[in-house]
Amino acid sequence: MRNWNSPLLFQGWIYCLVVLFFHLIWENFETEIDAFPPFIFLSDAIGNVLLSVIPLLINPVIDTDIIRQDVSLILPNGLYLSYFFYLSGIKQMCLIICLFIIAQGPWKKKVWFIPAALAVMQITVFVRFFLLSIYCMYQPEQLNLMKDWLFTPLFYAEILIIWMAWVLLVAQTASLRNR
Repeated sequence: MRNWNSPLLFQGWIYCLVVLFFHLIWENFETEIDAFPPFIFLSDAIGNVLLSVIPLLINPVIDTDIIRQDVSLILPNGLYLSYFFYLSGIKQMCLIICLFIIAQGPWKKKVWFIPAALAVMQITVFVRFFLLSIYCMYQPEQLNLMKDWLFTPLFYAEILIIWMAWVLLVAQTASLRNR
């Protein structure tokens, strides 16, 4: 026990417990959360941006014809890539807000760090949908594999990296060196 980095382990346990409890609460109240009007508005806004910008970026670069139809993108191979609430990143944004409200550290730094972390998550949401759109043009049968087994773990790895950046660099509530 003497050689362990206790502050860093403590921060790691806080992260794990918050993520666990957050997911338990989210799963128990998912239908109410999905029907929460501000979340519906935010999800619709994110979806409109994604579904409008992605074809504008991909079509000239790959010389293809992706068409937007309501809440879906129709890829040249005939696959409909639909946008749903769970692709908006709202769950991950709420997790980040919960993590940093609970996190140790000065509120002056939280005021700029939380919006920066949310912006990073929204960039990730955009990149994920962009890459899924391109990938599904060539390997459409692997959509669920890529979404569930690559991008979802990467989301949570990114949240862990953001958390560690807070703990080690910004709030400095732990360090990599033993004390």
